Amino acid sequence: MKKRIGFDLSILNRTDTGTTVYARKLFQSLQELEQEELEFIPLYAPKKLASKNPFIRPINFLLELSWLFLLLPVRARALHLDLIHLPANTISPVLRKIPQVCTIHDAHFMINPEGRDPVWRFYARRIFRYSAKHAGRIICGSNSARKEAIELLGADPDNIEVVYHGLVLRESAQADREQAAGLKPFILSVGATLPNKNFEALVKAYAKLYREGRTGGHRLILAGPPARGHQSLLETIASEQMEDHVSILGLVSDSLLAALYENASIFAFPSLCEGFGFPPLEAMHYGIPVAASYAPSIPEILGDAPVYFNPRDISEMAENIGMIISDHRLRDKLKQAGLARVKMFSWKESARKTMSIYRCLLGHHSA
Repeated sequence: MKKRIGFDLSILNRTDTGTTVYARKLFQSLQELEQEELEFIPLYAPKKLASKNPFIRPINFLLELSWLFLLLPVRARALHLDLIHLPANTISPVLRKIPQVCTIHDAHFMINPEGRDPVWRFYARRIFRYSAKHAGRIICGSNSARKEAIELLGADPDNIEVVYHGLVLRESAQADREQAAGLKPFILSVGATLPNKNFEALVKAYAKLYREGRTGGHRLILAGPPARGHQSLLETIASEQMEDHVSILGLVSDSLLAALYENASIFAFPSLCEGFGFPPLEAMHYGIPVAASYAPSIPEILGDAPVYFNPRDISEMAENIGMIISDHRLRDKLKQAGLARVKMFSWKESARKTMSIYRCLLGHHSA
């Protein structure tokens, strides 16, 4: 008789970040593996209410709570699930008899709380710690994330498995390739406009290069959904008088994102902290030389492929990006190093290792 594994995909209805990418791609890859004894069942929470009305935010928060504390346990019992994987940092405190696998991506909010709602921080601090201490098994996408789970959330080191994520590949349409080609030459950075993404520092570094006449005619293009740091980013662009040289495209389609990668000259990744970091790996796949910060966990994932800089040092960031612009030999070296590095990352391998964790936990639970 097949074991029934529930996979919580409710994150797909709440946000559009690396965690969303992870949940979607891992579930797809698990379904594609050849196996006979396991059945994978997607689980979806009610969609959050789409509105900028401030009174809607607490309603959406209550919907999230109701999923973990009420609706998910009811669904799990009704579907006779043998195991549940929750891929977004939390488990259900109510489900005691069904083993739960939890993917913990990071605990950045505990050391970088900028822009976070105080009520959410109060809740997250408790539910993340509970999840870290009570999950049947924890998966982390990097050793840096594992360290945070242990030191900040109190997870048992012996209960954590590091499983690297795969590489996200997209295809571009002709119209999007033409649009992206029309923007050349440009420096690209990708991510939600969150404070930890450090886009304000990148804009300042770019502005420094521009004032020194060292951009080589490159624009700076930022692609990703607007988030908590968006307004502050716009103010920084205005204060640096870079409105005509920095473009914020917002959330773009997979096709346009692929086209931007295909046409970019340089990829800049100034993040202050990451649990994994998909965008620079994607850039490397397209042969783009990468300049990245050496914040956690970026060097672990990217290895020696990029040029690194201190994300809090504007001058160093500008200098290293400018060095890539001016040195074609360095660009070629970084391109080849990146193409070699991305071969390490596979969703199929990630799914295999995750499946092994399921089997181990199910066998232990049955015993």
